[in-house]
Amino acid sequence: MNDLPTLRKFGEQLDVLKQLSEQGEVKKAGTLAQSIFENYVFVRDMFLRQEDRLLAAEDERSESEYKAEKLEVRLTQALSSYNSDFELFRKFCRALDHVNTLKNLAELPDMLDDIADELGVTKVSVVLDRKLFAGLPDSGLPTFFLKGCTRFIDATLKSDGNRIFIGPISRMMRPDVFFGDPDMGPEKGGSCFAFGLMDKYNPDEMIGLLSIYDPSVSRFHPEMGTDFLEHFCSSIASTLIDVVNHQKAMVLREDIDRITHHDLKTPLNAVINLPHLLLVEEDDPEKIEMVKAIQDSGYRMLGLINRSYDLYKMESGTYTLDPTEVNIIPLLQRIDLDLMNIIKAKHSILQIFVNKEKFTGAESFVVRGEELLLFSMLANLIKNAFEATPEGKPVSIGLEGGDKNSIIIHNYGTVPEPMRKNFFEKYATSGKKGGTGLGTYSASLIAGIHNGEIKMFCTEDEGTVVTVMI
Repeated sequence: MNDLPTLRKFGEQLDVLKQLSEQGEVKKAGTLAQSIFENYVFVRDMFLRQEDRLLAAEDERSESEYKAEKLEVRLTQALSSYNSDFELFRKFCRALDHVNTLKNLAELPDMLDDIADELGVTKVSVVLDRKLFAGLPDSGLPTFFLKGCTRFIDATLKSDGNRIFIGPISRMMRPDVFFGDPDMGPEKGGSCFAFGLMDKYNPDEMIGLLSIYDPSVSRFHPEMGTDFLEHFCSSIASTLIDVVNHQKAMVLREDIDRITHHDLKTPLNAVINLPHLLLVEEDDPEKIEMVKAIQDSGYRMLGLINRSYDLYKMESGTYTLDPTEVNIIPLLQRIDLDLMNIIKAKHSILQIFVNKEKFTGAESFVVRGEELLLFSMLANLIKNAFEATPEGKPVSIGLEGGDKNSIIIHNYGTVPEPMRKNFFEKYATSGKKGGTGLGTYSASLIAGIHNGEIKMFCTEDEGTVVTVMI
């Protein structure tokens, strides 16, 4: 191709051809004309081949553009579907957050309203089996004996796999049963999703019905995917059965505690009251002392029984505080006397400071609270302090006023490292003989009931400080 003449050279060859023709140089003119023709044919073929390649490239580009357009449409559809599924997934995640907050059946109506808002539907209802509520207080929820509604349920919910219905409300048998609402009938219009809530511990037993209603006929239709809905409804069923079982356990525990306390108190009547009769005609000081010790032990046991029930009510949030003005000083003096044997065995003493000044006997330190609870809390904490302090080291109590009154208990012992993070947790104990792990736990409950707080600080050099703020 590099040997082909340029346009200028081609023009010059034509001029020479013309001159040769005019001069009658036929042979030379013919040779030149043949060369020009051959170059023309070569160039023409070359351009035709290039044209063919260009046309093929154009066809290929057009086909690529067509494929790209189809791919873009499919990607757009896939992205739209993904975004739709992802947004639906996010809605169900937010709805599950509401489910996970359910602690009591009385909270269920508000939870269902929150779920309806999250899912953007008109109504979400739960109807529970009435036998599920045996022994529970009436919470106002719609309930039926589901076995008596079996024919309506079986006529509506599919029998294979999950018991569900999805479609127009007009195809439901007795929507009023599914929604627990007499105003919900086939004439309502719109579409529904209904789900049989099964007991996860007894998979063949239905505990209730969950139904979702929307005025749009196309909102729920048999062809739509229901994986999210079915998983969501199963999660609600799981939460409901746990909540019901927990409430039943709480009621049972309360009943058992009442019975136990009553049964324990009955024999104590003799322990507390008979000593009064024995003391009437008794003159022997030693026997009088022993009888009084029996009587005091009976009163202490009665107090422990009463306080254990109070702690249970604090745990369950049902305790009602009845505060009065309580002087802490006499309580500390009583505790000092009660712990006399432990204090002597440790060769220790109880030191009291009021607003950083050593107690002289005339001061008082008054807080608002219940005397018996405060006495129980301080007795536990101070007993722990004497048991932990090294022999010969004192235990000090600092009483300081302010926005909140502080009771600061210090001993020179240290809390074992594994115990420091869970010092106030229930049953937390470490190597203490006879320890139950309830002393500091009950102290934290009592502080909380008094709208206060309790904390512990421990170092190897300074020992342990427990601060109660009331």
